Amino acid sequence: MRLRLSPAALGALLAGVLVVALGCVAVVLHRDGSTPVRVTASSTAAGSDATALVAAGDGDRTRGAALADGTATWRSDGETVGAWVQLTWAESRTVDRVRLGGVAEAEWRPTSAVLTFDDGSALLLTPDPEGDAVVSFPPRSVSWARLTVAEAGGQSDAVALAALTVEESGTSPHGRGAPLDAPAPTASSTQQTPPSSLVDGDLAVASTGREWRAAADDADPWVQLTWPAPRELASVQVVGPSAPQEDPGTAPLHGTLRFSDGSSVVVSGVAGGDVGPSTVAFAPRMASWVRLELQAATPGTSPALREITAHAAGTTPPAWAGPDVGGQRYATPLTPATGCDTATPPVGTPGEGRLSLVCPRPGGAVEGRARVVVAAPAGADLQARAWRTQGPGSGLVLAPLALATADATGRGVLDLDVSVLPHGPVTVEVGALGSARDSTAPVSVQLFHLGGTRLESPGHAPPGMTLQWSDEFTDPLSVSVDGAGARYAAVKPEPGGASLFGDAVFADPADGAGTLTTVGGDYLRIRAEPIGDRAVNAPWGQQHLSGLLSSLRVGASGFAAQYGYFEIRMTGAPGPGTWPAFWMLNTEAAARDTGTAAEVDAVELYGHNPHGSCHRVHSWGVADAGGDDLTDCEKVNGFSDWTMTWHTYGVRVVPGGAVFSIDGVEVATEVGLTHTEQPFFFLVNLALGSGWPVDLSATGGISDLYVDWVRVYT
Repeated sequence: MRLRLSPAALGALLAGVLVVALGCVAVVLHRDGSTPVRVTASSTAAGSDATALVAAGDGDRTRGAALADGTATWRSDGETVGAWVQLTWAESRTVDRVRLGGVAEAEWRPTSAVLTFDDGSALLLTPDPEGDAVVSFPPRSVSWARLTVAEAGGQSDAVALAALTVEESGTSPHGRGAPLDAPAPTASSTQQTPPSSLVDGDLAVASTGREWRAAADDADPWVQLTWPAPRELASVQVVGPSAPQEDPGTAPLHGTLRFSDGSSVVVSGVAGGDVGPSTVAFAPRMASWVRLELQAATPGTSPALREITAHAAGTTPPAWAGPDVGGQRYATPLTPATGCDTATPPVGTPGEGRLSLVCPRPGGAVEGRARVVVAAPAGADLQARAWRTQGPGSGLVLAPLALATADATGRGVLDLDVSVLPHGPVTVEVGALGSARDSTAPVSVQLFHLGGTRLESPGHAPPGMTLQWSDEFTDPLSVSVDGAGARYAAVKPEPGGASLFGDAVFADPADGAGTLTTVGGDYLRIRAEPIGDRAVNAPWGQQHLSGLLSSLRVGASGFAAQYGYFEIRMTGAPGPGTWPAFWMLNTEAAARDTGTAAEVDAVELYGHNPHGSCHRVHSWGVADAGGDDLTDCEKVNGFSDWTMTWHTYGVRVVPGGAVFSIDGVEVATEVGLTHTEQPFFFLVNLALGSGWPVDLSATGGISDLYVDWVRVYT
């Protein structure tokens, strides 16, 4: 057999690298005995070769950032943001440096890229004006690394690289996860207190120290934290001035984080007054300083800050432990499900072709044995079933709990042994048997089991990512209608205010509706219930109240993450017309009216189909973005009924798109998403409608969504 070498392969061989094509797999063999690498790409334009990237990068290890002569060895085919090249090694190897070679054609150069490793960790790279980058980082053992284009400055429909090497240099100064040493604070100007006042507090105990204020004549105010050498930064927390913003409807204090590597992250809002910090998590990057360039809420005023702090990859920013204004915390005691019999006034309203609940009321607390009474046609055979334990250390199985026959008055009494149910929120489905099964809709009975074993779920975040936000809902819920003085807002924030959607009004928690609360010392409960005789503004005739939580307040302060992995564990919300969702928006959409917005729906669920799920991205107001309504909806998603069992729903925002999962299993990938370079905040809500008929009358108009936890990583 005669081996024919292309010019690129011949050059690589002379440099100590041999490229071998085996079928459709391109493998680079290193003559120095290092691990072979396989090169793949999202697309490759005709006449270019992704494999030659590695050959060019390995050709001369002494050339620094200038890895090649600028010749485009690889070019994407009709892709820009989201295009990727991946290096996969036959065996795990330690790496601590990436070298990126730019091309001569400026319009093809990426201006930002994310290097992701097989443990889920990532590193943001910002090439210099020539498209080159050499970045040393804390070592890690990996079997593959993927470079994804995050931003591209040209008007071309492609991006290109001249060289790419991910290697071990042995020169990394510190290990991953090492805590940051104390930074040196500086500022563009000051009025009275020195820049050291920016770092004299301790956010872990809600201490903010003294307040810094820019000079009155400072037209471009900024504050900066500097370290002696580059550190792997992953989040920044900023506490605004002691005085609250006078007009919440005006543009908030905001700014831009700029790093020594040339990268930047927008900070859409920083609140003043008695609130916690704005926490901006981001894709880790190596930087020796970070500068916050500020823009005042009111033109002509001097911005002020009480604290700014940065955190390294591997460090979770502390949750704010300060007092809440007005005691805005909500926890609801559980009500025992007692006194339930055939004479009990019914909770639900009977309807044709369905069962309805007589008692107990939704959310009643049970332990040991419990009674459920339903309204059914006289003589109908009934079965109650639920997901129950099978024994110590075993999983759950959907199994019958009790049988009954409706009496002459149309009442079916089911006595349940609930000791076999897991601890916490449970849903018991009562349905008809026999010939009436297909023509009679079952009724879902939501209970809270005080006994049983709590089923834990550690979540499914990639192990190399940094936990940036966690709420286990073990404390009373900190929430207010606009987020003032609280951890969450109870509305969807928008520039100058908030907005409603769906067929339920998202209630102000201060009105006492109880639609947003923690229960059982372990869970968030979001309840949909009839408005009744409450004096509620229902602009388009909504008949129900419900609840929403937003990690961003009105005014755009709060928590958000750039290129984050967002995950939630939740169950419940049965009934036709329920619309629970866990979703994200870019922060600028909540701060300034640009006419555009990016939305990621980690999961949308619809009560008429408890076996399906939808996963979407939207690029609102962006012409030709390709993401106006990119949807993956599964009528049957292969997972158990979400109204009866817990599931975790996760999404990772990546350059130009998002990757979705259920219970750690990838279920969809969508591209065409804009604004992914911005931080995104999360919302969780129980809405109603979305075009589907709403009928919760079988359970008295009540449906409960339970959330075990929410976590965010970068």
